[in-house]
Amino acid sequence: MTKRISQKMNLFDRAVSFFAPQVAVRRNAARMMLSIMDGRRSFDAVSGGRLRSDWTNISKDADNANVPSLAALRNNVRHLTRNTGIVSGPLKRVTNNVIGTGIRPQSRVKADGPYDNAFGPMESITQEVAESFNYNAEKLWKQWAKKSDAYLIQDIYEQTALAFRSMYGDGESLAVCRSSSRLGRILPLCIEIIEIDRLSTPMSEARNSSIRNGIEFDQEGVPVRYFLLKTHPGSGVSGKSPNDYEVVDAFSPTGARQVLHLYDPLRPGQSRGYTPFAGALKDIQDLDRYREAEVVAARIAACLAAFIKSPADYQMYSGLGTNGQSQKIREFEPGMIEYLNPGEEISVFSANRPNGALGTFTKYMMMSGANAVDLPYEFFANDWAGLNYSNARTVLLQAQLAFRIYQNYMVKHFCQPIWENFIADAIIAGKLSAPGFDLRRDDYSLSVWIPPGWQWVDPVKEANGKQIEVENLFETLSDIYASRGKDFDETIEMRAAELKKIKDIEEKYGVSLTPENKPSAGGASTDGADKEDDQNAEEE
Repeated sequence: MTKRISQKMNLFDRAVSFFAPQVAVRRNAARMMLSIMDGRRSFDAVSGGRLRSDWTNISKDADNANVPSLAALRNNVRHLTRNTGIVSGPLKRVTNNVIGTGIRPQSRVKADGPYDNAFGPMESITQEVAESFNYNAEKLWKQWAKKSDAYLIQDIYEQTALAFRSMYGDGESLAVCRSSSRLGRILPLCIEIIEIDRLSTPMSEARNSSIRNGIEFDQEGVPVRYFLLKTHPGSGVSGKSPNDYEVVDAFSPTGARQVLHLYDPLRPGQSRGYTPFAGALKDIQDLDRYREAEVVAARIAACLAAFIKSPADYQMYSGLGTNGQSQKIREFEPGMIEYLNPGEEISVFSANRPNGALGTFTKYMMMSGANAVDLPYEFFANDWAGLNYSNARTVLLQAQLAFRIYQNYMVKHFCQPIWENFIADAIIAGKLSAPGFDLRRDDYSLSVWIPPGWQWVDPVKEANGKQIEVENLFETLSDIYASRGKDFDETIEMRAAELKKIKDIEEKYGVSLTPENKPSAGGASTDGADKEDDQNAEEE
């Protein structure tokens, strides 16, 4: 909104305007220009004043603004995760929806087309080579995935969930591609998930300007080395000696990424990430303490608390016991009648609990956390009361938008780099045959990743909608299967085998196992559900 800028004329200005109007106009115009140039009058938010005097308006780069507080933020989130469901609940639900049982790969090496060798002679990839490679790569992956962990505790999908959960809760996480010669491993490649606390700058490198926050950058600003404490700093390692650190190259000699640093940069030049809960930590902490106070008040209200008031000069106190601190004790029993001493009267304490406004206030405070992590309140609080089909579907679609963004990030920055390392190690070890791999590394690393799918709110309505989309070429069957977390090729092959088995059984026993006049998905009636939703919408 534009404000009108006016200047009051003093006695001198009025005199100038009377004898030299043009000079007065120039003087007034100059004053107005100075007012416009004054930032405090252009934006109320930076105008200062008592209510905004504590705002920070010092310009800092991303790392100088964030890094000093990162450890405290992580520790606060971890404390709340251990002690309250306000943080631990959304953290688990988001991880379950983004990673679930795992984001699974499909090798997608393609046979050469007529233009694939346009940039020079390369060994061609035939249809037979492509199909053989895809089948064997996926088969070998399933075997390797069981022993992907450097510590042999988790499989690759559990490690993916751990890496994402750490990134989401702590703001960043690290994964390092290691090489192990341990017997029983399918390949030397193994993955170590490292807690971000171990990434720090050694004291001996404190004056090295190319090392920032445990990461060494080259002249182009690309990370080239990571400095990792050999154990967690909370285990007693000081980090003052160079021997306390391990230096890991960011890339292998072949150019494959070895260190996967997962975080969400929000500003250019930001080298470290912070938790998305940061914007709501204050409100979450206040809500946690307030709820505890309400519970204590309710517990007090559940007990009969009374005070005996007596005159100050009344010393006699009969029929009462005392505890070790000479404090008088009175016990109440059901149905008892007690007589007071002369001059005494009873004052009953009332805590007025439970608080009728507790639910409304809790919802209001939890909206801050939901907004901070960009999730609908209903999903963040796991509160689905009063939602009909349309409301619930709107909430889930909004949440799934955030989940897909995270899934896309994990595929690009975690899953695919590991796949590329896996393919290279498998070919070097002779587990896979890839003619011309040195010149066609990218072609042999092609893959697609299938994230976990989500169940439909109303299966009939969703199935009808998907059928219409496929019939009108808006979507493919592969897309629909992928949205449910399923592999299209595997599913139709399994379905074909089932149909063949059913046909063989029918011919063998002379029976029919296939229902006749089976209604199609589009023929199912949903009028009742539509009317119910319309009625719910009208009531709301």
